[in-house]
Amino acid sequence: MRLSAPNFRSNFRPWGARRFLLTGVAAAAAMSSIVITGPVSASSSAKTPSHCTTANGIKVRDPLVCKGLAFYRGQTLTDFDISSVGSAFYDETVAVQPLVAAYLGATVNVPIYSIGNTIPGQDAMASSVPNGLSFGILNVLNDASLILTNTPGINFNPARLAFLSGTQVNSTPFITQPSTSFKSFADVLAANKAGSLKVLTETTGTINTYLRVWFGVEGIKPQWITGYSSLSQYTAGFVRGDGPLADISLSSSCPLLIGGQAVALATNTVPPVGTNCRKYLAAVPTLKDLYKEYPPTTKAQRNLWQILFALNNDQGYPFATQTGVPAYKVDTLRAALKWAYAQPSFRSQMLSNGLNPNYVDPVTAKNNFRALISNGAKITCYIEATCS
Repeated sequence: MRLSAPNFRSNFRPWGARRFLLTGVAAAAAMSSIVITGPVSASSSAKTPSHCTTANGIKVRDPLVCKGLAFYRGQTLTDFDISSVGSAFYDETVAVQPLVAAYLGATVNVPIYSIGNTIPGQDAMASSVPNGLSFGILNVLNDASLILTNTPGINFNPARLAFLSGTQVNSTPFITQPSTSFKSFADVLAANKAGSLKVLTETTGTINTYLRVWFGVEGIKPQWITGYSSLSQYTAGFVRGDGPLADISLSSSCPLLIGGQAVALATNTVPPVGTNCRKYLAAVPTLKDLYKEYPPTTKAQRNLWQILFALNNDQGYPFATQTGVPAYKVDTLRAALKWAYAQPSFRSQMLSNGLNPNYVDPVTAKNNFRALISNGAKITCYIEATCS
């Protein structure tokens, strides 16, 4: 599909990891594409100016970005969507697509990788030619889980990529069905003490990693009801009544909250003002509230909580491009994304989908991931369910 864009004025490799390949019929079924073209103006002269204007009229005073803008005008870029249509990754990818196209004066294609729990799409981006013409979102929390548990999966080291931008933490409410006996998080703790607690979780992925570590650090040991290979399957299992409790991202649980199919008991964080369904989370305890209400009693426990907070910080979705892309192209892509994040159309689209639109600079986004990896050995047993 082709649309006209609006005229906006470290060194880790998981050895032995399998590569997920999409070929033939599987590739055709798993991947589709969206194309958006931005306005193209006359190309710049060979000499790099210190001042220039973007394709949509934004004045720039950075020689490296000006050099990049001259390169990108009229080019075709690939912005990899690593998950299915309607996922949080998809929503953020298509929210920036027309804005990046407008800023660069380029065509931006979005191939959609809908299988493999975000791994094939990430691998495709990371293995692309490092010429500055491709970028994409990373599923950093799931990637960290694979690395920490030495699980076959991604075929690249995220910490070695050039991060371009990030977003602040997305909300993931811990929910129950209205008909259950759970009316507060204290009821969850009581069921845990009684040995009767049952909680749904995905087989792998961001939510599974966060939920298992959160409960492990708090000393909560439920009977896990698992076997869901995707967020859509997981959400369907909750609605079906496979179990009474689940931790589901706000972008997916918001319709359940609105429709009276779910009630929030806690959340990792309250989303920004203006976020769809924020009112359902405003009065429930956050991760920080629970830390204060049930404080750790030992230094070891306090250290684990700090790692949990660091893990929570990785629940935003950064964009990245390949190692080896020339610095001026990286700087230009960073400038395009930073501008895109500030636009009302991006913010409103993100908020309406229950996602956090607030910008995180690429250095901070990368450092958040590195901090999780460097300290993650202490929480790996929670992810693997092997802690004593």
